[in-house]
Amino acid sequence: MNLFQKNQIEYYLILLIPFSAVISIFFLEVSLIIITGTFLFKSLRDKEFKYFNNKFFLLFLIFYFYILVRYFFIEKDYFFWSSSIIFYFRFGLYAIALWYFLKNIFNLDKHFTYSVFICFTILAIDGMFQFTFGKNLIGFAIQEKGRLSSFFGDELILGSYLVRLLPFIYILLLKNLNKNKDYILSLLLIILCDVIIFLSGERAAAGLMIIQTLYFLIMLKRIRFMRMLSIIVSSIIIVLILMNSTDVKNRMVNTTSKELKENNRVNNSIFPYEDLKFGYYFISPTHTNYLYTSINMFKKNFLFGQGPKSYRYYCSDEKYKINTFSCATHPHNFYVQMLAELGIIGLGFLCFVFFFVIWKSLNILFTKSNKDQSYLICLLSFFLINLWPLTSSGNFFNNWLSIIMFVPVSFLLYKVQK
Repeated sequence: MNLFQKNQIEYYLILLIPFSAVISIFFLEVSLIIITGTFLFKSLRDKEFKYFNNKFFLLFLIFYFYILVRYFFIEKDYFFWSSSIIFYFRFGLYAIALWYFLKNIFNLDKHFTYSVFICFTILAIDGMFQFTFGKNLIGFAIQEKGRLSSFFGDELILGSYLVRLLPFIYILLLKNLNKNKDYILSLLLIILCDVIIFLSGERAAAGLMIIQTLYFLIMLKRIRFMRMLSIIVSSIIIVLILMNSTDVKNRMVNTTSKELKENNRVNNSIFPYEDLKFGYYFISPTHTNYLYTSINMFKKNFLFGQGPKSYRYYCSDEKYKINTFSCATHPHNFYVQMLAELGIIGLGFLCFVFFFVIWKSLNILFTKSNKDQSYLICLLSFFLINLWPLTSSGNFFNNWLSIIMFVPVSFLLYKVQK
């Protein structure tokens, strides 16, 4: 009991979050449940209700109750298969639980960034090893030509993981501006992450990396020059790889070019080229098919959608599908998923958060202040990247992805309330 009183168990479980997200979703969830359980006990025991009485938690509860009510009106045939939505409330609790321990454990935020640094360093080295030798350090082979997965094995999410948590490395970079050795190490890791994200073969992650980099170049003047130099270095490395690796070039250049616009038999079989509104596919023919299928679902119930996690069940319905390629577990874009499953109201929640981030960023950019906003800018970038509308994404209700998205919320709450 003494360990719980001193927050030691929670401290180590939180530091292990970056590693748990790589190794096991089960261990990650169990860790967060333990952290949340002790938070609930301590906060209620000490009557610290401020963690529940704030704008974030209020907005989260409104969203949660909306999807919960919408779930109870889903068709009975799909009621059981969407039942995990009932437990979505835990992600909001995870966020405020982590906030509680960030506030009550000395230097936890600093130590967490170092934990991310160590995890990223291991992944980057392992990724380069896998690219060079075809297998990673523990024997995981490359699953698909032109794609790396490192310790994620058959889950091709290495690039997504790195780009979504990369702002923690920028936080470390900014903290080490006056420490030459640590600053250079942080910068070298960012360069290496640029390359590994590209080599992961995740085009969405590579696109998000470019957007994230542009955002930091605009917003963070203190590291602008060095980041531009690092971009030159990482670009040279990527060009050299493209010149010497046919697999990477085919995945990242040739296939992307074909899927965006080319009018050919394969693309037409997935989604007819003549039906395109602007002459370009939305991300790819497959994603375009999902988009139009989702729009058909949206038209049927534009206010509330078809219900959370319902795309997989309705995509084969003749009323909605375009063809046999219309089905997947989700439409691979958060905003398209909101339209299909939760209608205008669900989409409104997502748009509100995204445009708040844009507004806050512009406010920082054009308002003169003596206050250093670098840390806040890095935190805002998490939400800019996670909610960027013009890219493919995972399932909005996916457990792993939800945790990755909610962890930065804790740091934002800690920063704002500090």
